[in-house]
Amino acid sequence: MEDKELIRLSKELKLKKFQFNSIYEFSSSLYSSFEIDSIVRIFFSTLMGQMAISRIFFFDSGKKLFKERGCRFSDEELNAFRSAIRSIKETHFYLETDKLSADFSVLQDILKEKKIRYLINLSETRKKKIYLGLGYKFNRIKLSEEEIEFSFFIARFALIALDNAVLINRIIENKRIEHEMKIAKDIQLSLLPQEIPELDHFEIAVIYQPINEVGGDYYDILKDRDGRTSLLVADVEGKGLPAALLAASSQAVFHSLNELYFFEPAKFVAKANSLIFNFTHGNRFITLLWLVVNDRKRSITYVNAGHVEPFVISGRSVHSLNSGGFLTGFIPDAVYEKGNINLKPGDVLVAFTDGVPEVSNRSNEEFGRKGLIDLVKSHRHLSVRDLTEVVFSEIKRHSDGRRFHDDFTLLLLKAR
Repeated sequence: MEDKELIRLSKELKLKKFQFNSIYEFSSSLYSSFEIDSIVRIFFSTLMGQMAISRIFFFDSGKKLFKERGCRFSDEELNAFRSAIRSIKETHFYLETDKLSADFSVLQDILKEKKIRYLINLSETRKKKIYLGLGYKFNRIKLSEEEIEFSFFIARFALIALDNAVLINRIIENKRIEHEMKIAKDIQLSLLPQEIPELDHFEIAVIYQPINEVGGDYYDILKDRDGRTSLLVADVEGKGLPAALLAASSQAVFHSLNELYFFEPAKFVAKANSLIFNFTHGNRFITLLWLVVNDRKRSITYVNAGHVEPFVISGRSVHSLNSGGFLTGFIPDAVYEKGNINLKPGDVLVAFTDGVPEVSNRSNEEFGRKGLIDLVKSHRHLSVRDLTEVVFSEIKRHSDGRRFHDDFTLLLLKAR
């Protein structure tokens, strides 16, 4: 019995240590940004990783803020949720959606459909409703009381960071913002390639559309070597001047390492990750797709460092490019693996940032990865320049006039 108790206590100690480290990393990351979307993204990633849950939402009536991940609420569902949540009394710490009373059947139906299992009450006043919704664990096991308390604790950190972000954003002077954006825009424009190279066996085309003057997306085309050309698509965490400066610093790293590790993509990304971590200290990160295009052999060697998975359409087949590893700048000693793919004439490689499939219409329906695949399949006979224009036009049509929520970067390669 003593041995079992020691094992149990040892497991609890390891869990506490892991949670403490997570809280420290989480709080450090939170205060590296004063953007609400960035804070919520870090908040969601931390909780979903810790709890092994697939769905989450955060609602703050005072800030008129509703953010979700893993599920999508329509405008009608969101209005019904807001109406129902106003009627819930503040006497509870958390509620299980399966046990809601018959008075809240509409709310229960919505949350069940979204597979949200718990409602955690973060409200401080009756007028201001703040709730955290958590879904099922991947293994379908219920959350323990301790895990719910940990979620509440993490959420309180996020609330403080959000309040600070709102306050700071209110007091920043407009002139200073304009000046910062001009500097950042100049930096970012200087990073982008001035021209697309002409290859013998590949066509290349890119569409880049930041949602603001300065975006977090970044792409580059490096000089060729022995018939091979390096391409990258990256998504820098954050926006504005901090993101532009991080992109500029990273570009210097990429260009330097390209000379040293051109033929070793996995080692290239590992070295880049280590250097980026040195000047971000793990508080900022970059998702990165690195491609080395062999023009003579119509082949591509790649490393996907935490980036949204690109795909290759070859006839009726679709292949995802998922070999790689962790996003860059987050941990110092990440290990990466390379992938290789051979293309035939007519095959199309589609690389993009997450802002492309996440464009949504007025019903909050995303264009989606499948929509992108189907669209490229239908028009793959076109040149890549025409194909990128068709994709961009169709996604804009899908948005029905709504402003994009994130930067839009799309890079296509077609073998010929």
